[in-house]
Amino acid sequence: MRIPRQSRFRSLWTLAFAGVAAGAMPGCVLAQGVQGVQGVQGVPLPPVKPKFPAPAPSTLSPRADSIANYLTFAPVGAEWFTAAVRAKKLLLDIGRVDAEVRRDSLRAQAYREAVEKRSTVPLGAIVRLRGPWGAEDATAEAVEAWNGRIALRLRGSEALDSLVRVTPSLVVSAQRVEQRADAVSDSCDRKTVLAPAMVARLAVVRDSVEKALRAGAPPIYDRLRRAMYAKTSQVQGCFGGAKHVALLVSLRAGNTEWSRERIALVDTLGKAWSVRVSDYRFRAHDLLGAFDADGDGVDDFVVRATTQGAGGTTILVLDFKARRASRLSSGFVWEEQ
Repeated sequence: MRIPRQSRFRSLWTLAFAGVAAGAMPGCVLAQGVQGVQGVQGVPLPPVKPKFPAPAPSTLSPRADSIANYLTFAPVGAEWFTAAVRAKKLLLDIGRVDAEVRRDSLRAQAYREAVEKRSTVPLGAIVRLRGPWGAEDATAEAVEAWNGRIALRLRGSEALDSLVRVTPSLVVSAQRVEQRADAVSDSCDRKTVLAPAMVARLAVVRDSVEKALRAGAPPIYDRLRRAMYAKTSQVQGCFGGAKHVALLVSLRAGNTEWSRERIALVDTLGKAWSVRVSDYRFRAHDLLGAFDADGDGVDDFVVRATTQGAGGTTILVLDFKARRASRLSSGFVWEEQ
């Protein structure tokens, strides 16, 4: 009997992680997740009033009005955003600008006016920042522009400002909120030196996942099959209430024209879980860090996300039970010209 390719591929994944478990440290057992999709069709949804309404109409100067035509903001009511350090400032990405707005002072002034009067996230908005250190509130205090992105400069505590000045790679999640809350500290240790046995275990998991990825259907074009290569990244974090190492293994070809990837979570005993990545725009990802991005007590992923001719910084939230990492927010997107 001929087995469909898709069924063979699922079987290969099961065998791959079973093989990883078989070679694990003593007492290791592979944990497998069951995923399902549920939906309701034909049921009309009632209108939902945005939690954060659109800005009130206001008149723009002629120059600002011309700039406004090149601005694309986050949707009205958007709650989750990505913030990152750029030039020693913590910037909140709220949209895209398709014009050069820093060429001269008049154009820059018109840009700031257009953003202040049209932005779906106004100056003075409060956002709850979550990062490796914990969580605290910050305020949007000024309009900025960065590499084709509309941004707001954030002001937080003195401790956060000090962290921003010395951490150029800092990325945090930003949740728009209506009321302030107390700051919270994070106690997860994500910088432990891995034991030699753990390093060896990760190598076994990586090789097993890569083998399973290569067992799937290859790219349909010869030029992509010839250019196919593997790439791996890893971070430490507290996933599912325990310390783990997250290992992302991907196969890529071309300028991210084709990709296939999977995350493996490995705990301190060597037990391994497979995690799918769900990011509707970007095809390939590289792990940059981990922290609790949505406040549920489970660490999530910060990744460099890429697709053909474009990329950005994405935060993926981990659903440990469903074994799935899905996009929470994305920002600082770039595109090849």
